[in-house]
Amino acid sequence: MAFESLAKVKEFQERLVTRMGNMKKRAEKGIGQAIAVAEVNGALAGWGYANERWGEAPKDDPTGLRELKVMGIPADLTAGIGMLGLAFFGALGRYDEHGLNVGNASTGAFSYRMGAEAGRRGAQKATQTTTQGAPQMTTGAQRGPHGGRVHHVEYASP
Repeated sequence: MAFESLAKVKEFQERLVTRMGNMKKRAEKGIGQAIAVAEVNGALAGWGYANERWGEAPKDDPTGLRELKVMGIPADLTAGIGMLGLAFFGALGRYDEHGLNVGNASTGAFSYRMGAEAGRRGAQKATQTTTQGAPQMTTGAQRGPHGGRVHHVEYASP
């Protein structure tokens, strides 16, 4: 009888060890994903701060997003391509995934700025006047002097 209860204890212990191993794998996966999210968003926030803090506005659009350049080349694009290159060729070893995250964020910061500039130029073209001086219709929402949407409210007269 003692041997039967020991067999049951051993079986219970093996099931417990298996469950704990599975829980550990799930936790490690979740932690890895959380680290990736933090790396990407942290790098994006860092590039946003650096560009606006130390960068220069485009000469053709002085109200546009600022861009930090080193020797005339966007710093975020340069760092992003460098990190992606290191990660793709395995130069970072077991940290390749982290290099990939930071490289993606860095090139993403550059891509966001490019898209925002293209959108701003498109919006400016849509609001230019015609040859007769009448404003053209726009497809987007009208913006107020402080960047917010313009709301027009009409009240019924008594």
